[in-house]
Amino acid sequence: MGLLFGCGLCCMLLSIWAIIQLIVMGIFFKMEVLAFIEETEPHNDEYDDFDDFMKKTKENYQKVAINCWVAAALYVITLGLSYLCIKKSKAIDQKAAEKIRDDEIFCKERAKRR
Repeated sequence: MGLLFGCGLCCMLLSIWAIIQLIVMGIFFKMEVLAFIEETEPHNDEYDDFDDFMKKTKENYQKVAINCWVAAALYVITLGLSYLCIKKSKAIDQKAAEKIRDDEIFCKERAKRR
């Protein structure tokens, strides 16, 4: 198998892993899991009060969840492209094998004529 097959396979496996991870992380952000609070707290320190902090943090949880799902969708596209690379690689290998087979048949027929 060629470089195209290896690259396609590697990208496919990484895409599958990323899709699963990003979907799960998106679900956790949507559920507002406390373990991810560092990823969602607002970066400016200008809060009016605790309620303002909570409001901005909840908004950021929702934004990050959507970002995770968008990234997962992009990895689905990468998964599709990886599949096409693998399919193209197999077609190239099959054509090369057919050419070798045809050459062997041609050589055998030519040897019989002599």
